[in-house]
Amino acid sequence: MTRLKPLVLAIAALGLFACSADDPATLSSQANAKTEQPAAAHNVDALVRTCTSCHGPKGLSSASQWPNLAGQKAGYLADQIKAFRDGERKDALMAPMVRNLTDQDITALASYFSQQVDARPRTPIADSAGAHVRARCISCHGKKGKTVNQSWPNLAGQQKDYLAKQLLDYKSGKRKNPIMAVIANELSDQQIRDVAEYYSQVSAK
Repeated sequence: MTRLKPLVLAIAALGLFACSADDPATLSSQANAKTEQPAAAHNVDALVRTCTSCHGPKGLSSASQWPNLAGQKAGYLADQIKAFRDGERKDALMAPMVRNLTDQDITALASYFSQQVDARPRTPIADSAGAHVRARCISCHGKKGKTVNQSWPNLAGQQKDYLAKQLLDYKSGKRKNPIMAVIANELSDQQIRDVAEYYSQVSAK
């Protein structure tokens, strides 16, 4: 019996080690520790690539009709992507792009683009007419087109044609928001063009 004891202890020790190594919870934890971060990063990269053809790789659009996403409020971005996905906001180009996104995907995209910086130089503001119109916008969008509320979009540095279209859509009722509908309906089409051009010239930095 005495001679067998070391052998029994050795086998028991090996058995405990094997159970620990093969325990599903342990293996799962080890696998997650190794793969969770790279998988998440890879997933965000893949998601971002679906947006780049219109919005640019850093969220800086090369076309005036498509919005810049760089530096936009994450909360606002997430809300709008969900609205496109769920059919609350209509757009023939956006709908198929976001149809299969999960809430987690949307949060990741909104976070990524909100952290990008629009460092492009701006031409001096030349639209004095738009500067006067902006008085109606300041209370929500800030004196320099930067909001303090995650639900309200920054306007500084935004594409002028995109801004003008959104105001016209609020004015016509195509895009729904009770506050924006009132403001847009107070503006003439020329004032809408003026204020859109003004904000496009304001530095987003």
